[in-house]
Amino acid sequence: MKKTVTIALASLLVAAPAASIAYAQDATMPMTSDSMSTGSISADNVNVVTLSSLEADDSKRGEAERLSLKANDPATMEKVQAELQGEPGLAEALASKNVQLQNVIEIQTSGDGGKVVYVK
Repeated sequence: MKKTVTIALASLLVAAPAASIAYAQDATMPMTSDSMSTGSISADNVNVVTLSSLEADDSKRGEAERLSLKANDPATMEKVQAELQGEPGLAEALASKNVQLQNVIEIQTSGDGGKVVYVK
């Protein structure tokens, strides 16, 4: 009997952390009908940052230089364009914000699942 109780307790302890991790991951993504059905990105979840705004800010000049180097590298720009095409709804969200897709330098995912897009 003692062995059965020990095995049951051990299995509960093993399963409990996995269940809480899965629950925590679900809690970080907002439950909207758009993200649940298609996984696409809405314009509200896209933050566009221009290279010129970074260059104007002394504290972000290093980031501006890094992005400027990326913008001048054709191979890197090709990879970014491929990534842009692979994100469902991102191109449409950027078009709604009047962003020319060929000017996209880098795409980052923010903590809330939204996108930060750096443009020339």
